[in-house]
Amino acid sequence: MARDRAYDFSNLHLQDMFLKDFNGNDKKKVVTVGPWGGGGGSPFDDGLYTTIRQLVVSHGAAIDSLLIEYHDKKGASVWSERHGGTGGTRTDKVMLDYPDEILLSINGFYGSITSRGPFMVRSLTFESNKRKYGPFGFQQGLHFSLPVTGGMIVGFHGRCGWYLDSVGVHIKPLNKPSPIVPSGAMNKIGYNIVRGSAGNGNDIVVAVREKEDSKIRPRGSSRQSSSSSSDSEGLSDSLLVVQKPTEANYPTNSTPGGPVKYGPWGGSGGSVFDDGAYTGVRQITLTRNAGITSIKVVYDKSGIALGSWKHGGAGGIKTDKIMFDYPYEILTHITGYYGTTLFMGPTAVKSLTFHTTKRKYGPYGEEQGTFFSSSKCEGMIVGFHGRKGWYIDSIGVHVLEGKLTLPQPPPPAPVSWADATLAEISHGVVKEPIPSGPGPWGGAGGRPWDDGVYNGVRQIFLTRSREGITSIQIEYDKIGQIIKSAMYGSGTGEATHRIRFEYPNEILNCICGYYGSVDRVETHKVIKSLTFHTSRGKYGPYGEEVGTFFTSTTTQGKVVGFHGRCSLYLDAIGVHMQHWLGEGKPAMKKISLFFG
Repeated sequence: MARDRAYDFSNLHLQDMFLKDFNGNDKKKVVTVGPWGGGGGSPFDDGLYTTIRQLVVSHGAAIDSLLIEYHDKKGASVWSERHGGTGGTRTDKVMLDYPDEILLSINGFYGSITSRGPFMVRSLTFESNKRKYGPFGFQQGLHFSLPVTGGMIVGFHGRCGWYLDSVGVHIKPLNKPSPIVPSGAMNKIGYNIVRGSAGNGNDIVVAVREKEDSKIRPRGSSRQSSSSSSDSEGLSDSLLVVQKPTEANYPTNSTPGGPVKYGPWGGSGGSVFDDGAYTGVRQITLTRNAGITSIKVVYDKSGIALGSWKHGGAGGIKTDKIMFDYPYEILTHITGYYGTTLFMGPTAVKSLTFHTTKRKYGPYGEEQGTFFSSSKCEGMIVGFHGRKGWYIDSIGVHVLEGKLTLPQPPPPAPVSWADATLAEISHGVVKEPIPSGPGPWGGAGGRPWDDGVYNGVRQIFLTRSREGITSIQIEYDKIGQIIKSAMYGSGTGEATHRIRFEYPNEILNCICGYYGSVDRVETHKVIKSLTFHTSRGKYGPYGEEVGTFFTSTTTQGKVVGFHGRCSLYLDAIGVHMQHWLGEGKPAMKKISLFFG
């Protein structure tokens, strides 16, 4: 029943149509879209106004509350109720330049703060006819987007409690939009549909929801029941909203024919699941303990991101999120191990490794038992199937075989000589980063990780609890492109910090902190506190400064990468340093730049 409520809630429903409805009436001019997020809290709906003058966003690890100042038909200012709680480590105001500036679009992320917690809105970004505001909050979870549609936002609705659980908007047209495509065929098989035009030749997402009286579901959303399989997260991401790229952005297959089914490998317990075949794989989320307990996949379907159900149980103690750079990175095959999860227990998948056209991800889990591998012939994985119960009992793949031609990624943003050298020119000649930087400092638990080296660090996201730092995520610069690392740690905690540097004018040159035990037994040491030093000042400390002090090298240079160990906490941390030659000397005339 929890899934039914979540699925009904996750739709993008149609309240009215721009200009004309499907019956030909031309009186209805407002469209209600959303909400996106979780099913907790209580519903709210501000209704419709003339325009929006101001938004007040309180946020931390998620969006704590949203407060809106509207402008009504009589010219008066009307404030909404506070949608959400009174928490939040930061409050930002978005002041629109009324009446010349109007709100056109929103996008953001939704997900849970804890591994089994309810879904809520974690980040919001607003776009007007003049500029973008945000992002506000923590950009992690499932992305949602309302592209610019030729309409203006005139009201908000959603659900709220201690947080902003979900958010949606009312849209009023600015001018005559493209004709609405009738949904006749889709309605016959049990779906509602919303279409529009973003202008400039772009396509808008088709948003589909399941009718309450229909038993037909989107392909890839099979709902076989299992005694252990429940979606406690409060929302099925069975259909996400994205902008459709052009056909030139898709991988092409020179060999005609449909996908080939391989596997499944593993045990025979649980019940069958089969997501079917799509055009690619964008993202995979795993949970695991003694074996792989669940898998959830975000597919690509001709430019639309479609999320599968969460297959498996809810007993995982570790979560791994693998994000592929689709369509420029393609999942080609998987390998892994299967065996008994406990002594004389059922056979299930113990470990999974994902191989792409760029790299290998994993292994995730213990490499014990019987080894298996999907076909290594040329092709791409376009779907998963198998058996599920308390664990992923077995797993197989749908493979589109043949020689693939991948699209070329867009060229990197141009980097001016001034931007590239401004922060480095005063330090002289540059030495390349050492292979393994200083550290890591901390405990020996968890699994090792290493981001490698980049040109610099743009910003850092930290979460912490009373016991220590629970996660770190780093945003790097790579010749003008933004590269975001994985999140190392569980991401759960009482506070979230976003440390943004004014890169390239501000350089991270040193980190320091404390590490110590989580409990009195002192068998598990983790990072307790972190402080970041830059060319302009100090950020922190974040966390409690107790335990053993550590610091990275104090020679002049900059941090160009991080490495360490992680589990439910950030167990250890180290850095990759790029040192300057001629420390303490004036700038040299000849400049050598390191671009990674």
